[in-house]
Amino acid sequence: MRSPLILAAFAARSLGACSAEHAGEIKAGGKAVASDVKDAAKTIASDPDVKEAGTAIKDSTREAGADLKDAAGDATEAMKSAGTKVGQTAKTAGADLKAGAKKAGEDTKAEIHEATR
Repeated sequence: MRSPLILAAFAARSLGACSAEHAGEIKAGGKAVASDVKDAAKTIASDPDVKEAGTAIKDSTREAGADLKDAAGDATEAMKSAGTKVGQTAKTAGADLKAGAKKAGEDTKAEIHEATR
């Protein structure tokens, strides 16, 4: 009876050793992959083409921002000009309306004066 128990204990220990060995291999493999990724990232970061692309993106962004700022300034000036024109037109229309009302009042006054004579 002791033989099967000793054999079972030995088998369990062997399986445990295999699991520990397997876990160690997985851990080592994980470290190797992490190291490879780190090295690849360093290689990419120091690649002249990648640096050039980054510089080009920065320059394009700067230029687009400047263009947008210019366009906004142009739009603001156009709106100010349009507002000034609208204000002048409204002022002229108001003066014309006032003059027309004054003339109509004078004409009406004159007609009433003529009618009551």
